[in-house]
Amino acid sequence: MKCIRNVLTAAAAITIVVCATAAAFAVTGDDILNRMQDTFSIGGADSGEGILLSIAVLNQYGSGITTDYNLAVAAETIIDPKKPSDADETSHALMYFVGGDDEGMIFLLSTPEAKSEKSRMWLYISSFGLTKELVSDEDQSGNFAGSTLSYADIAGAGDLRDDYSATILREETIVVGSEERAVWVLELTPKPGVDTDYARMLLWVDKEEDMFLRLEGYNASGARTKEIVVASLGTFEDRRIPDVMVGRDLETGDVSTITLSGIRRPAGGLPEGTFDPANLGRFDPSAYGF
Repeated sequence: MKCIRNVLTAAAAITIVVCATAAAFAVTGDDILNRMQDTFSIGGADSGEGILLSIAVLNQYGSGITTDYNLAVAAETIIDPKKPSDADETSHALMYFVGGDDEGMIFLLSTPEAKSEKSRMWLYISSFGLTKELVSDEDQSGNFAGSTLSYADIAGAGDLRDDYSATILREETIVVGSEERAVWVLELTPKPGVDTDYARMLLWVDKEEDMFLRLEGYNASGARTKEIVVASLGTFEDRRIPDVMVGRDLETGDVSTITLSGIRRPAGGLPEGTFDPANLGRFDPSAYGF
């Protein structure tokens, strides 16, 4: 999706960019993948004024234990009016943990303009007053908010194009909530020499909105090990967006349900420095209306 990305998208989740509808002719799997920027995609107006929303994460583990987290999210895509409307833009998303033992922890995601550059991620640990960049694969594979989604999952599909080649398997219609959506079904296979999380992936991509509605990951033995499904859609600024997403770890039986709410534009835009890693310890959610 040349889009505000998938919040999970995850959470989220959740980088924000403007979606553009794919051409109806001569489209390839890689074309469609290039239009995708994440697994939680939120459409928006052609502006860089930013966006605010709340995310609730409910985790139900195979052991029978449940946990829940609430996050206040600020996100922004830097729009350059001098660039073509389909050009890539730099996007940022900040997720602040509200309440509980993790009160004040922050996950910050920055997705660069250049397709050749990887997304960067930081974690602010409020109890230690420490900001750590998540650089290694081990760090990025950690569970986000205790969910079945990793930090890398939250970074979204924008990086999939670096690791996978995509082929269109078929076109079909699937049911999301109470409505039918026309989709492309893509098969993703690792590029030569690239170490990937999955030996094979399937993506169901909405043909109208260019956002993924379902993802399945398979291991080298061909077993399906993970799935992320958009369970219902809402509307924001005349575009369809995920309301509820469900992630399942099919090896452990863990299930995470992610609900987005309260999506709005900040009055006057987001303050300068909101997405500066050096400022995370001073982030005040009440100043953003949370």
